[in-house]
Amino acid sequence: MDMINKFNEELLKHKTSMKEGMEKLKTQQDVLRISYTINEKKLMDKINSSIAEVINKRIEGKESEILMKIWINEFKEIINDFEKLKKLKPKEFSVRLNEISDTIEIFKQKLLD
Repeated sequence: MDMINKFNEELLKHKTSMKEGMEKLKTQQDVLRISYTINEKKLMDKINSSIAEVINKRIEGKESEILMKIWINEFKEIINDFEKLKKLKPKEFSVRLNEISDTIEIFKQKLLD
């Protein structure tokens, strides 16, 4: 009977130490997760700022040219959509035509600035 009690005590001690060890590991794991998340955010911020810096250096002095290319592409879309506009009812056509006219006017103003 003594051996059984001794075995139970040893088993209980072992279980207790295992639980403490597992809790310690869980705490360390949580700390690592938090650290990983923080470091991941810092890395992404650094990557984003590096990319923005490279892009800014590449387009420096070419802003107008790039803007013109964007506008040309948008005008191409407008022209392609114009064929679809012809099939609209007169009021819808007029509204869309006014939107296109407003867009062109905005482009003209920005171009003159």
